[in-house]
Amino acid sequence: MAISDKPASRRAAAPYNTDIGELFVRRFNVVSIYVVVLLLLAAAIVWSGIKTAEAVQQYHQDYKTLQDMKKQERKLQIEHQRLLIEQQTFSATPQIASRAVAELGMYSPTLKDKLIIQPGVATALAPVVSDDDDELDLDVVGPRASTDISPEEPVAEAGQ
Repeated sequence: MAISDKPASRRAAAPYNTDIGELFVRRFNVVSIYVVVLLLLAAAIVWSGIKTAEAVQQYHQDYKTLQDMKKQERKLQIEHQRLLIEQQTFSATPQIASRAVAELGMYSPTLKDKLIIQPGVATALAPVVSDDDDELDLDVVGPRASTDISPEEPVAEAGQ
């Protein structure tokens, strides 16, 4: 038999006061286990570093996209406000007309309700509204001011 550190019998080699760590060293080649564990830990650290870098890159891309969307939202809000103002401008006339009819009892004048005044005419015809809606009475209205001048015939000043 060759001279070695190993005893011939395993039972004879393990005394009762042997440490468990020494048993692991004898039973398994612990140095290689430590190397494997350290390599696994190093691989895990590298992997987590790569994943962290990817997550940060994704965060920056998402943040840039968010900022672009916020700019677009502000532009769309400005456009929306402009369109609302435009809509209110164009819808103001019908709203005023409907409120005038509903709340104040106003109406659009008919031909009978209109008085046509022509500059320089000595007399004008003014329709008179009567209780009878079927007939139209016309009253002759004379000149209202002494400065009214008719182009066809001269008008004397009022009071002469």
